[in-house]
Amino acid sequence: MLKKWWGRKTEPRRPEESGGAPPPIREHRGALSQEDEELLDRIAAAVVRWGMEVPAVFMLESSKPLSFVGGQFLHFLSPIVHTVFDAKELDRVALLLEDRSTMERMIVRIERAEEKKRKLKA
Repeated sequence: MLKKWWGRKTEPRRPEESGGAPPPIREHRGALSQEDEELLDRIAAAVVRWGMEVPAVFMLESSKPLSFVGGQFLHFLSPIVHTVFDAKELDRVALLLEDRSTMERMIVRIERAEEKKRKLKA
């Protein structure tokens, strides 16, 4: 029976035969919730407070293609990291990282926070 099953030669199915094109892997998340907005603002404020604007923006820009992998890595490390950080916020950050548009939003927030800090100094 195995020989019969493995030995079959069939044509690959065309997309129109299987009901069309495969669904997209992930849909765009769209607008962020108020909690997500506040979380991104707090992260941006912390980056500016520590004086890490340039390295943070550089890291975010260079890691855009790998944002989904970064989010999945945070999910992987969550049992260890939850002992130090708030579990709910860490899970939110991991989910936000999975969307590339969030990376751009974070960069914009860091730049706004940096500009606000400059205006307060002047």
